[in-house]
Amino acid sequence: DTWFSSALWPFSTMGWPEETDDFKRFYPTNVLVTGYDIIFFWVARMAFQARYFTDAAPFKDALIHGLIRDEKGLKMSKSLGNGVDPMDVIEEHGVDALRYFLTTNSTPGQDMRYIPEKVESSWNFINKIWNAARFVHMHIDGEFYDIEKAKLTQVDRYIIHKFNETLELVNRNMDKYEYGFVGNTLTRFVWDDFCSWYIELSKSGLQSEDEEIQYAAKATLYTMLKNIVIVLHPFMPFVTEEIYQSLPNTEESINLASWPIVNPVDSSDLSQVEFMISAITQIRETRVSYDVKPSKPLEVSVLDSNNNPYEYTKMIQTMLQNMAKVTITETQKSLTQPINGGSVCFINEELVDKEALLASLLKSQETLKKEIARAQGMLSNERFTSKAPAEKVKEGQDKLDEYIRQLNLVEEQLNQ
Repeated sequence: DTWFSSALWPFSTMGWPEETDDFKRFYPTNVLVTGYDIIFFWVARMAFQARYFTDAAPFKDALIHGLIRDEKGLKMSKSLGNGVDPMDVIEEHGVDALRYFLTTNSTPGQDMRYIPEKVESSWNFINKIWNAARFVHMHIDGEFYDIEKAKLTQVDRYIIHKFNETLELVNRNMDKYEYGFVGNTLTRFVWDDFCSWYIELSKSGLQSEDEEIQYAAKATLYTMLKNIVIVLHPFMPFVTEEIYQSLPNTEESINLASWPIVNPVDSSDLSQVEFMISAITQIRETRVSYDVKPSKPLEVSVLDSNNNPYEYTKMIQTMLQNMAKVTITETQKSLTQPINGGSVCFINEELVDKEALLASLLKSQETLKKEIARAQGMLSNERFTSKAPAEKVKEGQDKLDEYIRQLNLVEEQLNQ
């Protein structure tokens, strides 16, 4: 009976019935990972035999996952011919891509569908990390840069703060075995915050004539890359080991590295970085919407939520102008595009024809009206307002106020 002998596994592999050092150290184990289809066959037998022979439960937690089905939701079987050979997938996309897909796309207790496009998406994510590592190596050139000795700029502190927030979410959800949420959190931070934004923002520091600013950018790039591969290691062990070992001043193996800890930084002025990113994004989207070449200089003004010139440091203003290819003035222009916390104002003549402008504003008006109606519906629901935490209700009200502010700006432009 294979299940009978398998039931002995948790303690017999540790030297039982002898009182070995392994048995004392590793038994009972922390967690068993298994499919729901063998709870009775395997998990139950481990539980009662462990209690009988060792007077202890064999493990603290049992994480029960679903089965992997085909794209249509059917169980994979030889008779249907809908099975997928993992070795074929590994040959095409690599074992890390398959592993990342399986571990971050599953929900405890629920079946999941094998979707080739999602495996390819995991491969693209790994490729993104690999390219980021190449960028970091190109600039640190095999040298170690100690972040403890660096005088960090706003953008350096921004990415460290973002990583701190990400790490807290990862730790909390790893403890709860919510690997899907962990995967989404890590993907969002690595792809958007680090690769898409910080790497681009860091170029300003890397090209600075100030050696301290250069050092801080390199130290931040090095530290963030090292932390990223460590927290991703459980999900994609091979590529993270490869990148980790290529970094200077590291352990012999990533398995000997310490898990990252939250490194608090001054976050009092980081809203300026968020605002800058929103402004750059809006300017780039406006260029696309109005068919304006990325290289064409534009003249804009940036305003806060009270329609006053936005106050930021000289470094942030310079980055905004260079990255968005704009000159910033303090005169409000004729086209106002709302962003979180304020707005960006353009000159109509620098953009395209009036009809395209009108269509864009009408689309924004329609979208904002839908968001306002949804938010008002939620806040007028007594079941929600009476049962939801006060901070959740306040968050909903704040969103509604922001949507109304943005709609007013759009309708002003429509009236003009």
